[in-house]
Amino acid sequence: MADRYATVDEYLAAQTPGTRAEVEALRALVRDAAPGLNEIVKWNSPDYTLDGVDRLTINAAGHGPVRLILHFGTDRAEDKESAPSFTGDPDGLLTWHSDIRASFEMPPPDELDAKRASIVEVIRAWLAHD
Repeated sequence: MADRYATVDEYLAAQTPGTRAEVEALRALVRDAAPGLNEIVKWNSPDYTLDGVDRLTINAAGHGPVRLILHFGTDRAEDKESAPSFTGDPDGLLTWHSDIRASFEMPPPDELDAKRASIVEVIRAWLAHD
């Protein structure tokens, strides 16, 4: 399936103002955590690669909250029945979907400042995790 957006700017232009603001805030958190990540469009969403491997994807599809998906791309086998080995989430921000895939919801704007440091640290720990 081809991505319908060629660039992140095209993706952002197609979003509602509220969704765009949440996505921009999440992009800023990712840049704070790891400014050297490569930002591309994949799966019709902003996606971040590290050493050529997809590691983070912003999910703003549907009517639910904007989420950041933490993963290892599609090349690594995923076990939905196994517990994750990741220990870099002391505040319990993540919801686990398998042993190698988790997500967290973008907090409401009035809670973002209080959670910013924890979110950035979780992203950094995830990117260091293999």
